[in-house]
Amino acid sequence: MNARNSLRLEMAKLEDNSENTLTLAQLHREVLERLRAAHIGDAELSARRILEETTGVDVGQFPAEESHLMNQRMVARTDALTARRAAGEPLQYVIGSWGFRYLDLAVDRRALIPRPETEEVVGRAVEILTSKDQSFGKKALIADLGTGTGAIALSIAQEVPDAHLHATDISDEALSLARSNLAGLGRAAARVQLHEGDWLNALPEGLKGQLDMVISNPPYIPLDYQLPAVVGDWEPTDALFGGEDGFRHLDLLVREGRQWLRPGGWLILECGSDQGVRLENLLTARGYCETEINLDMSGKQRFVTARRPIDDVDELQLEGAFDALQRGLLVVAPTDTLPGVLAKYDNSSAVKSSYTAKDRPSDQPVPVLVSGIEQAEQLIHLDDEVRSLVAAHWPGALTVVARRLSGVDPVTGGSTVGVRCPEPGWLRLLIDDVGPVTGSSANLHGVETQLAAEDAAATLAVKAAFVIPGVSKGGLASTVVDTTGESLRVLRDGAVDLGQGQ
Repeated sequence: MNARNSLRLEMAKLEDNSENTLTLAQLHREVLERLRAAHIGDAELSARRILEETTGVDVGQFPAEESHLMNQRMVARTDALTARRAAGEPLQYVIGSWGFRYLDLAVDRRALIPRPETEEVVGRAVEILTSKDQSFGKKALIADLGTGTGAIALSIAQEVPDAHLHATDISDEALSLARSNLAGLGRAAARVQLHEGDWLNALPEGLKGQLDMVISNPPYIPLDYQLPAVVGDWEPTDALFGGEDGFRHLDLLVREGRQWLRPGGWLILECGSDQGVRLENLLTARGYCETEINLDMSGKQRFVTARRPIDDVDELQLEGAFDALQRGLLVVAPTDTLPGVLAKYDNSSAVKSSYTAKDRPSDQPVPVLVSGIEQAEQLIHLDDEVRSLVAAHWPGALTVVARRLSGVDPVTGGSTVGVRCPEPGWLRLLIDDVGPVTGSSANLHGVETQLAAEDAAATLAVKAAFVIPGVSKGGLASTVVDTTGESLRVLRDGAVDLGQGQ
């Protein structure tokens, strides 16, 4: 029995017992019967938690206290809470507080009820923040977006001594509840700041590019999903539904979160059990690395972790490259192994210019770089087998030769194209914004390629409009697999070992 409940019980025993009418066991049976009659699924749990709240008797002490007489105040409060639960109100709201990891949080209809699955999300965040493999300096800067009760932010502040939290919510009512919970956090409360506003827009501008972690449990339920009444009739719908397909807020946080993270910073997003793969693919396309789908205690996809690459390219460099490619000009940039000459693949003049720049024979097709699986599926045919293959090795040194969905190559006239998703995150981000680009090495045909992008660009017959500086690491070329036949066929061995089976 905790100290609070023990005090309640002792005070109750001192009260006038003249109006005591029921024992704890009798009151428990009455509550249980009412809840079962109302078809409450967790009637036993609800009955015990209600009685624990109203009588001060800890659940573990029920057998020893069954003969304890209830006074009028206990019976009246039990009756009121039982009526609310029988009407379908969630047990957490009826009680008014609920445990979340090591905290006892106030909960009510102003915010979503914290779930056990979210405790697992916080657990992974704490693991990352306290790992010896991570370097966060003197303090870790973390943003908790859509904080609700404050469960995520307050838990991290309590469990990670050097963490400084910025928690946002668009609802002033939710923030009021979070503020109440913050007041009970103790000394760790000094390291938590609350901000009212829409997602990242609520954060101080000075945090942009400085955050070690962005974490969120955003609304991710599709609009047409039929929620159980105990959820849909009581909890705030704005905290539940994430647009028509449930992905609206997840998409926004992935796209906008990257610029708020420092290089090497982490993004952690809770999601629906059928959204993990889609979310991981989006993170890949938007230039994140180390993406991982994490399962909850029931084995379902529940949240995805990812990082902003440590070797990220400056945004001004990306803007310059984007502008040049959009205008149909050539860009030279360091890629996985060698600097590449990039041209927008849907601009036939630009592609032809890349051939001229390399003095490349027109009958030799060039590889095309894509940001990820979804962009590839807009260009080529991927059956289930090939999709599984690229999912296992992209981003990385695997080129698949596949049939185009429509049209022919602008130079060779062929109906197939070799497609690869590059390793550098900034390059995937650029390609996701501008569209697929050619990815052949930046050198004259038959001449060794220089590893430094500036040196490689200087060897071309056509001057590149923009050069992203940097030095490629060299190494093995990509493995090339032909997917157009009845079975997969390796055309060139390379960095990816597909084994005997393929």
